[in-house]
Order: sequence, then C-alpha cells, then structure tokens
Amino acid sequence: MTRSATIRCEFCGHWYIRPCTAETQAECGNTKLAIEPQVSIRHHYIPVFYSKRWCDGDGKICEYSRPHDKIHDRRVVPRGTGFQDRLYETKGVPKLIAQRIEDDFMSSVDNHAADALKLLETDAPAINGDQKHKSAWSLFLLSLLMRTPEDVAALVGIWDDDWEKGLPVLREQYDKNKKAGETRSLEEFIAQEDPDAKAKWAMSELPDLINHQGIGQLLNNMHWFVITTEGDIPRLLTSDRPLFISGKFGAPDCYLTLPIAPDRLFIAVHSKDAEAAFRAQPQKELIESTNVRTTEHAIKYVYGRDNSVLEFVDKYISSARQPSYFENVRNLRKERHTSGTANNPKSSVGSL
Repeated sequence: MTRSATIRCEFCGHWYIRPCTAETQAECGNTKLAIEPQVSIRHHYIPVFYSKRWCDGDGKICEYSRPHDKIHDRRVVPRGTGFQDRLYETKGVPKLIAQRIEDDFMSSVDNHAADALKLLETDAPAINGDQKHKSAWSLFLLSLLMRTPEDVAALVGIWDDDWEKGLPVLREQYDKNKKAGETRSLEEFIAQEDPDAKAKWAMSELPDLINHQGIGQLLNNMHWFVITTEGDIPRLLTSDRPLFISGKFGAPDCYLTLPIAPDRLFIAVHSKDAEAAFRAQPQKELIESTNVRTTEHAIKYVYGRDNSVLEFVDKYISSARQPSYFENVRNLRKERHTSGTANNPKSSVGSL
C-alpha cells in the first residue's frame, strides 16, 4: 500500500498525514504549544490612521449619527468608531488564521497608505512620480470602496446569486457522484459539511478584488494634487463613505475627491487643466459642496473636529445614500445575467 505523503499543518507547524482542521485545531496539543499571534477582532472599515486626522486637542473626533429620528453627536476616540467586529473574519477555519485578512492584508494597506499620505501632505507633486507611494495610495482608495460592511454583505450575495443560477447543474452532478447510502440533499450536505462556504468564498476573494490591477493602474495614471484651505474657510467633514468618484473610471472627465484632514482635500483628475479648474473655484464653494456630498452619502456616521455643524449634518446626513461598490457590481451582474452576458466578479469590478 502506498504511504500517504505528509503535509505541513499551517495551523500548528508540524507535519502530519492528516493536518489539523477547523474542528480538530482546538484539541491539537502542538497548536497549544505554538505561539499564538495577537489577532485583531475590531475591524475598521474607516481606518484609524485616517479618522484620527480629525482629532481635536482631547484626542477625540466628533461622531455624528442619526440612529432614529434625532441627530446625535458624541466625542469618541478614532478606534471607537467606523468598525465592525470580525467584519473580515474567515469563518470555519482555525482561530489562528481566521483574522488574517485584517491582520495581514488590511493592516498592510493602511500602514503603507499612511506613509503615502505623509508624502501627499509634504510634497504632493512628488507623489505623481513616485510609483511606490502612488500605488500604496491607490490601493487604499480601492479599499475604501470595497471594505464596508455593505460591500462584504453584497459579496456574499454575489455568491448566493451564482449558487442559485448554478443549482440545477450542481444538483445533477451531486446526485450522480454521491456515495452509496448518502441520503442527504446537496443543500443538506453543504449545510452540514461546510456551512461557512459562502462567507469563506467572499473573504478569499476580497483582497484580490481590492488589489485589482486594472482599476489600480487607472488610478495611478491620474494626476493627483491636494488643496489646502485658507484659515477662514469652513472645515472639511468626512464620513463612513468619504471617497467620491465622479463618472466612470478611465473617462476623461472622471475625478475623485477625498477629505484627508479638516483643511486638506485630495483630488485626482486626468489633466493639469482639470487641476487648474479646481483651483480656480472659490475655496468656500468647493469645501461646502464637498461637505454636502460627504454628508449626503454617509451610511451611519459623519465626522468632524467638533459639533459646530450639527444643524448642517442634521439637514444632509444620509439623504442621498448611494449603493456600495459591490452592491453596484451585484446589480450589474444581475442585469448581465438577464441579458445573457453575466460575468465573474473580477470582470464585473473591472468594468465599472
């Protein structure tokens, strides 16, 4: 009889014929002897390095929200907002690797973006010729589009849609190949053997979708600059949906805006003439229109340095909520399926 090859268990580091599984990992003595890394449970879709730029002297920002009918404001540390516990957790795997998307991928995105932001602030023109920092900032911009709770839910929804479309064929294959004596239906089999299949698929795809080479290159090809406001101009707000994209990626008239501080606005355009047009606008009008848009598009939260614009936020908060990126992708895929041209998620992302 041929001897089974040993495999190195990625959970405990030892070699076994049958490595640890999600079910056995907790009982594995070798895993208990391994050094458990510190894992993050609080996953920020609005990164702390970004939101803390609105901190006042007390190290807190003003969080505006309207959970019901009345507008609320409270002072909160940046770590205390813009998060959802276990948002990027991979279900159904050992705890040693369940938070890897947050700890390995998202943390890396945010750390490199923080370095790029320093360059943007100190010498914005230089970043247009700095491929390393420009790519890091592009990746961060894409992450803002795709890392929200709504996006994660929509990505799982895409799996659901594909599952429903392929269900007749899958059932046929399952019935043809199932073992003798197997009485469970396909749905029962998956529910018992791999109940977290959808969530695992979504999490496995998310980093590659955020790191989309085509869209990232389009962002890198744009011309970037920062407008620093004068002292008497209203302060910029931000929110849980801070990045604005006008038009379609790659179109000549497409532009992006992102508040990066109470007195700084990041802008990406396709030409220096477009930059000149932005700089020619009266700063007060530009900042006010940006604040209206930022507040209108917020899902739950708007952020400022203080509560001096409570009435303004109350007027506009979440009044023009837009579909999230993957909600748009899901809708596009449904349209294409109806017309017979459905694509895979990566192709759909690239087409927006």
